[in-house]
Amino acid sequence: MKMNNVIPFFAVFPLILMGCTQDEVIKEDTSVGGKEKISVTVTQGGAITRISHEDDGANGLILKWTANDAFKLYGTTTEVFTTTGPTDGDGKIATFTGNAVEDAQHAFFPASKAEKRWEDCYFNVIGQVIDANAPFAHLSGYNFMTAQTTASGTEISEISFKHKIAVLKFEVTLPDGIVPKYITLSTQDDAGIAISQKASDESNVTTVKQLTAAISGASSENFTAYMAILPSTLKEKLALAVTGDDGMVYSYTVSFNGDFPYEAGKVYNSELTFGGIEGGYGTAAIFDNDVIGNTWDQSDNKGSTKDNPYLIESAGHLKYLIEQVEAGEHYVDKFFKLTTDIKVTADTWTPIGISYANPFSGNFDGGGHTISGELKGSFSDDLQNFGFFGYLTTTSSMLIENIHIAANITWSFASPEGTSYANLGVGGVIGNGHAQTMTVHNCTMSGEMQISDGSLGYGFLHIGSIVGNIAANIRNCSSIGKINVGCKGGIIYIGGIVGGNNSTANETEHCINTSSITLSNTERSNTNYAVSVGGIGGYLIGKVLGCCNQGSITGHSLSSVDIGGIGGLTELVKCHLSRNLTTDFNVTSEETVRLGYLIGHLKSSTVYSCNESVGKQTKWIGSDPAWTPTLDDENEH
Repeated sequence: MKMNNVIPFFAVFPLILMGCTQDEVIKEDTSVGGKEKISVTVTQGGAITRISHEDDGANGLILKWTANDAFKLYGTTTEVFTTTGPTDGDGKIATFTGNAVEDAQHAFFPASKAEKRWEDCYFNVIGQVIDANAPFAHLSGYNFMTAQTTASGTEISEISFKHKIAVLKFEVTLPDGIVPKYITLSTQDDAGIAISQKASDESNVTTVKQLTAAISGASSENFTAYMAILPSTLKEKLALAVTGDDGMVYSYTVSFNGDFPYEAGKVYNSELTFGGIEGGYGTAAIFDNDVIGNTWDQSDNKGSTKDNPYLIESAGHLKYLIEQVEAGEHYVDKFFKLTTDIKVTADTWTPIGISYANPFSGNFDGGGHTISGELKGSFSDDLQNFGFFGYLTTTSSMLIENIHIAANITWSFASPEGTSYANLGVGGVIGNGHAQTMTVHNCTMSGEMQISDGSLGYGFLHIGSIVGNIAANIRNCSSIGKINVGCKGGIIYIGGIVGGNNSTANETEHCINTSSITLSNTERSNTNYAVSVGGIGGYLIGKVLGCCNQGSITGHSLSSVDIGGIGGLTELVKCHLSRNLTTDFNVTSEETVRLGYLIGHLKSSTVYSCNESVGKQTKWIGSDPAWTPTLDDENEH
């Protein structure tokens, strides 16, 4: 369907973006002895970029500087400058105060997301949560701006910033009585959607086929949503999918005549009323108790390469894949691609790959599509790992990417008898997975997880929004749901992204968690380990790079518990350029609680250049209360 005047998709307005209000967790004390304080007049440069968080309906977003806005200035030294309020009537210009910087060259806003070194700074737009009652408030965390200056020391008097993001504004009407929960952009363009860019040269660090934001507090089928995106150019088409509280996915696809660029500093507006398929709209295919498996097209050497995959075009195709894997067909080195949204309404879910004996061993591209509804299951001798995928393994390489799980996950570990040292996993995307080289890329989870039951001494339990237990590279994944855990086992690891990533050769990179984790009387029998809970991972090995946690961890444990903003327990880890932006950790225990705002229990690991701009906190490392932020090892960049 071509763009037309009936549905004004992406009408362009000036971006008059946002001044940022930051909470006390991310303020930085810049009073360093012996350095001279200076004041700098700062503007949000450009005719199209005034500042505030108001939508005037005609000209876009009006954006004003607010008290405690802060940027980082880079030169021979680095310092954070903070404002106490605007200096003119409309808030476009403000005075910031900080310590003098010699040979200053670059400035980065907001300081809360600035790194120690200018060359490590980047923009990242995953993990957005939109409040329906204040739909542009979250943009304060994504209003990236940079500036250049050639002045030095006390000679710096003025800095003019330039915006580095664009904003998509959606005015959406769902069918009567349907309230939105998530909104997803997806494209099949080779270029993809840019979600991470380097600040130094604005080159793309990561492009993906989908970008998902959660919507909280919605109470009507009519809503407005603002989504921050990075400048990029699409050439073919863009799909917009909204997941409603009925579990249905409502989608619309727009095609472009030629290149369609998103430019920094602009708002792109669309008004969409979801109707029938004749209007270019679609809804998810239904996977119910009665769905019948039917084979996909297997002609022309299909499935042999990433560019010529088996296409999963219906719920029947997905059912057939599940049945074939359960029957012993592993699809080693084959390629699959999902081409439709699917809502699961079946009473129970059989994952793709049910066990070590019957695993899935192929590659799977979700195509930016959404799995919604309910995934329900219970532990048995035949089914011990659970998620959209249950058990994955291969002796070669494997890639799982571009899938959004909006379904709620309900899993019971039941009451198995005896003692077991098996690693068991539950995840929104993958329960358990091991390969010679495995990568989980650009997957999102926005559903709720409810994990219960189990037996003391039976199994090492791994629970994560994206992945339960795995040895893999996990890159650019995000979680924006809820995790409720009330189970027992030999060992328990719980993470906002991954329960346990278990190989020194693997990396957990640029993942963002905003999911809340709630413990309900968790209990473990192995007293050598506490229940380990982390905003990114419960148990982490290998490299952790550029990850961010904003999710809370609360509740009660019957056993000792280690809590960390990034990792509950890290072993042989190099944690670099990662940050935790919350102190909302309120866990009680019948035994002990060890809390670290970065890591709960640090074993044979190195942490450097983390939480550079989030200010002074105590309890960075729960197992080492005397630890203070460490400078980076430049050899590790």
